[in-house]
Amino acid sequence: MSDWLRWLLIVLCLFVALLVVRLGSCRRSAFRGVVWTRPKRQPALWRRGMAMSVLGWLVVALLVAATTGGGLLWFLGWPRLPSAGAFDVGQLLDLLKIALSVVAGFGGVVLLAVGYRKQRVAEDEHALAVERAEREVVQKFNERFGSAAEQLASESPAVRLAGVYAMAGLADDWADKRQVCVDVLCGYLRIRQERDGETEVREAVLRMVRDHTRASAKTSWSALDFDFTGVTLENADFARLEFSGEVLFDGAEFVGGVASFAGAEFGKLLSFHGTRFTAAETNFAGLTLTKGKAEFVGTEFAGEKVDFADALFQSSSMAFFRCRFSATVIDFSQLDFLFGRVVFDRCDFADLELDLSSKHGYDTDALPVTAENCRFERCRLELSQVAGHVRLVDCVLDTVTVVDRHDGEVVLPWRRVELRGGTLLPAHHTQVVSAATS
Repeated sequence: MSDWLRWLLIVLCLFVALLVVRLGSCRRSAFRGVVWTRPKRQPALWRRGMAMSVLGWLVVALLVAATTGGGLLWFLGWPRLPSAGAFDVGQLLDLLKIALSVVAGFGGVVLLAVGYRKQRVAEDEHALAVERAEREVVQKFNERFGSAAEQLASESPAVRLAGVYAMAGLADDWADKRQVCVDVLCGYLRIRQERDGETEVREAVLRMVRDHTRASAKTSWSALDFDFTGVTLENADFARLEFSGEVLFDGAEFVGGVASFAGAEFGKLLSFHGTRFTAAETNFAGLTLTKGKAEFVGTEFAGEKVDFADALFQSSSMAFFRCRFSATVIDFSQLDFLFGRVVFDRCDFADLELDLSSKHGYDTDALPVTAENCRFERCRLELSQVAGHVRLVDCVLDTVTVVDRHDGEVVLPWRRVELRGGTLLPAHHTQVVSAATS
């Protein structure tokens, strides 16, 4: 037999041995991501897998030994071995020691194979125990969720109140489904129902929201989304709360004495589509918008005062589209702009005082406040220190008093502004661009 054919046979045998080992461990690699465990009711198959693995490693060891020995003999030119009679007693003992060492080596291979299999079995059992524990935890959470949901649907106000606290406690404990628990609480507020004790239950829900969105909250819900769509909120108090998720008040109505967002911070979308502010005072003073934007679409502002004074716009904007302002005082004074702006588009202002002034002006060379296609009727428009930074485009000023206590000459960045009903500008506003008077 030629040398190349001999070596080809050796390589083929080694490949077969590796294939046997692979078959012994295929149950893990065949399905990645699946946790395999010892089949409790098929011990014969398990023992056969162990035997195949041990046999495979033995074959590998034998082939390695045969390859090493064969390679050495080939390197020496296939020398002729002496007969057994040529060895004396000492040499025979040395050969016996070598044989015993080889046998011990094979035994070591068997032990390594068995140890490897045991390690894999232990890892699988540990993974199974972890998975089982996780399932049990999730099952307990699901049971708590079902129980709290049933309590919220009870006819008894005391049971419903307990359901609110149970659902809030579950939200604290179950981080993976915290958003779901909060959605249930917000959904409860959206359900219009008149039952005994309902006011106390709804106030408890809002109190849970407030307690978990303060900066000092032990377990914070600030990163979650809140949907208060269609909810009627009496004396709403969201002052000094922090929200980094989306907050929706679409179709909501704020009633009572005060609706307060004073000092609140929002980091994503703040939406007021079709919202009605009819409380005596609506307070957004000191509001901070860090990211995203605040949208007021089709919103109605009534009552005595709407206060946006000292609002901070870091990298966001506030947009008012088709809004109606009828409150006696609308205060947008002392606004602080970093990169954001305020836009009024197709809004109506009637019988009110609109204050856009600032003691030191806006700290920007841009035009952070813009009004487009807006109508001002019987209003007092305060523009002290900011007249050159408020842009009006396609607006109508009907019977409006414009006030600017700044004595210097100002170029108004206005385009196609119609002045009606005797609306007059301060004397130092002498360079009005594209303004029409009627």
